[in-house]
Amino acid sequence: MNTYFIYSIIGLILGTTGCSAADLPPYRLDGKVEPRHYDLVINTGLETDEFKFWGSALIEIACIEETDRIAVHSHNLVIDESHVTLTQALNPENLKKFNIASHSYDKENEYYIAQTDSKLQAGQNYSLFIPFSGVMPDDLAGFYRSSYTDSKTNETKWLGVTQFESTDARKAFPCFDEPKMKATFTITIGHPEKYTSLSNMPLEETIPMPNKPGWVQDKFQKSVPMSTYLVAWMVSDFTHKEATMTEGGVTFRVWAREEAVNQTDFANQFGPKVLSYYEEYFDTKYPLPKQDMAAIPDFSAGAMENWGLITYREVLLLFDPKASSSLNQERIASVIAHELAHQWFGNLVTMEWWTDLWLNEGFATYVATIGLHHLFPEWNSLQHDTVNNLNTVFALDALKSSHPVSVPIGNPKEIAQIFDTISYRKGSCIIRMMNQFLGEDVFRAGVTLYLSKHKFGNARQDDLWAALTEIAHERGVLDPDVTVKMIMDTWTVQTGYPVLSVVRNYETGDISVSQRRYLGIEPSAEERSLQEACWRVPLSYTYQEIADFSETKPEKWLTCEGPLNISTFGASEDQWIIFNIQVSGLYRINYDLKNWNLLAGALNDESSFKKIHPLNRMQLIADAMDLAWMGDLEYKTAFSVCRYLSHETEYVPWSSAASALGQIDTMLRRTANYGYFKNYIRELVSSAFKRSGPLTETPKGFEAIKMKNLVTGLADKYEIGDFKDQALQLFKKWYNHKNSDTVNPIPKDIRGRIYCTAIKNGGDEEWAFLWARYLKSNLATEKSTILSALGCSRKVWLLNRYLEWSIDKTSGIRSQDAASVFSSVAYNEVGFSLAKEFFAQRVADIFAYHGAKNSRMGSYVKVLANQMISRAEYDEMKELTQKHEEYLKFSGLSVKQALESIDINARWHSKHYAAIPDYLSPSL
Repeated sequence: MNTYFIYSIIGLILGTTGCSAADLPPYRLDGKVEPRHYDLVINTGLETDEFKFWGSALIEIACIEETDRIAVHSHNLVIDESHVTLTQALNPENLKKFNIASHSYDKENEYYIAQTDSKLQAGQNYSLFIPFSGVMPDDLAGFYRSSYTDSKTNETKWLGVTQFESTDARKAFPCFDEPKMKATFTITIGHPEKYTSLSNMPLEETIPMPNKPGWVQDKFQKSVPMSTYLVAWMVSDFTHKEATMTEGGVTFRVWAREEAVNQTDFANQFGPKVLSYYEEYFDTKYPLPKQDMAAIPDFSAGAMENWGLITYREVLLLFDPKASSSLNQERIASVIAHELAHQWFGNLVTMEWWTDLWLNEGFATYVATIGLHHLFPEWNSLQHDTVNNLNTVFALDALKSSHPVSVPIGNPKEIAQIFDTISYRKGSCIIRMMNQFLGEDVFRAGVTLYLSKHKFGNARQDDLWAALTEIAHERGVLDPDVTVKMIMDTWTVQTGYPVLSVVRNYETGDISVSQRRYLGIEPSAEERSLQEACWRVPLSYTYQEIADFSETKPEKWLTCEGPLNISTFGASEDQWIIFNIQVSGLYRINYDLKNWNLLAGALNDESSFKKIHPLNRMQLIADAMDLAWMGDLEYKTAFSVCRYLSHETEYVPWSSAASALGQIDTMLRRTANYGYFKNYIRELVSSAFKRSGPLTETPKGFEAIKMKNLVTGLADKYEIGDFKDQALQLFKKWYNHKNSDTVNPIPKDIRGRIYCTAIKNGGDEEWAFLWARYLKSNLATEKSTILSALGCSRKVWLLNRYLEWSIDKTSGIRSQDAASVFSSVAYNEVGFSLAKEFFAQRVADIFAYHGAKNSRMGSYVKVLANQMISRAEYDEMKELTQKHEEYLKFSGLSVKQALESIDINARWHSKHYAAIPDYLSPSL
């Protein structure tokens, strides 16, 4: 039975494909009643009321199936049962009131249940009124509190803001908290008049609040139909610069604390432009009259696409052109483009259930790249993002413990674990692949049709496949007997990706192409059955004489029917061939050894290597190194391919090489053979470092800036040239400057490298100096850079204190950054063992510190596991995770993947470690 058919069956069992109420598990709403509209009132005085909030939800519901039980989601709310009412309007002047026989709570599934003494009738509408109250937590979930310090008065300022995805709306108001339960909302926010409130829709009116002098209530316009996880509001003293208007007349504002509002200019300029571009790209108007974006001091995610009120971490929205790096700017633009893409893909059309989360995240990730390329073509985002996504996906999806893109989700407690590389980056990769084989025009037309058919509603991936198939058949792109679903199901509902074996017959010119699943290490006998999966693979190719890398549409398709023979290829026996033009498909390729040698020869020829497209040069490095890791290619061949980097000048291949070689670095860093590897890297990087020029020299062009950043990072790590001396001189110049709080002579694009080098080679004074700059900085991008650099110290006591501070709310490190601080220490050669011990001893405290976001525990385990290389370390981590299973219960998938990673590392070590000196011999 095919893997993807099995997953379809699982989906049916879990109720993810439209089951009846009787079939649904207890953690799913039974669907007998559905919401149509909410009149929602929320009141809060923030700190004046000890962070309490109170209000009411008047929910207009439609009865779909006769019932005497109404269950709505509610978590950590106090419901005033005595004032809960259920009525039916028989006519405008006659309300029928239903008696609620009992109130009960299902704490496990987070329901409040009202049992009526008479049945609600199918086809009739009712009104359910629920008064409630709660307390705003500081765990970054639900309606929570955040704060910042006003530097002028040293006063703590408070704000209240929402974060509901995936199932935290129920912490703020009683609701039908599933994505399919769309409704319209009229939201009213009561607060002291010194604050401003925002919500999804524009403000309609502000009136004095009865019996609360100095308070007002802001009533917002009625919303379009939306899912509860997209509802949003904020109460704060934030401000904004003058609003801008998009070409379509949408009012656009960017909100921040007053001291940071001067950092909103880039977002205020870029946001409206990309919103307008998406209206053109999707051929669908943005349906709201306004779009607010807000920079939140404490925020768990990177950003959240709430309709009309997108919320961000400060570091991903605020930009200072004088101090923020070009990489910061690119990241901010990418996140803004991602969130605005969601306004169509996710908000306008929403997944029916979390199984299709990837439709939201994968599509937004891909379209963000298109938006960036449209507005900043000089950034080369289409290539850069392709490399970043592919390298990340290839690593994670090679694990047996990976998961399908479209993963069956049962209990909502499982949802947090799939907000990961597979949903975002693999989703983006396969959508890009689909764009390539359908063509841009067909792809866009199919997406527009999909949005038109399901506007303001819900959909599944099959609905997207149907729309794309319809257009593809109309325009003759796919054969009538082939559908997009037939192709894409092989990519979305089974785990992993293929490696193609391309074997040439040099006498006849024929080529045989076959496939199997790629696994992270040479499989054992019992693992080989996993490789029997198959995909419908689009094949594009070229050869040395033609070297045409412009056509990415497939010339052939490899199916599940067995190997494909290509008999009219045309390449002579002394010419290389390359498959997968511009890496348009998500797969690896292993050639026969002669072709690999031809490719290595071409790459190492300075006069001819650029005939191969940069993306394919990147692919050759990545494939060679990973195939050698797996055991399917000799390392001598792989390292021979990489040796050409000494004359490579473009960022894309270098980025791939840094990732692939970094994996070997991890394997050797704590071993006696590390010196051989360091010398090899120095040979590769020295020329590139010389070409990059002095550290004080800023290159022209975004590509050159990224290249310099990458090369200086390698120069720092492998002690190449005079990088260290230059870096320490620059830091000393800053350290000794009389106005060091306001003047920083270090070039902004390489500050992270310089800071790390100075902290690594410095002592207590340098660390204290940089920490003071962190505390005083008003710029989130700079604070983030400093936090990473502080983990570079080699002083054990400083690193131990830094780890302690990471989970101390009074230290100055925000809870959102705790895991990042841990990671910065753990990836330090000195800090690894300290971080491991810290996690083992303080796991309960770390779990408690993260509160509602305790699924983050898995990231701690992964950071440690990524650097473990022996069977003894595998046993150590397995024992640790079993011992603390209680604290890792929401991170089961991450723990499983972490243990598998260590197992793979240990197997690699036993097979390859001893031969490293031979692999890296200069005579190769």
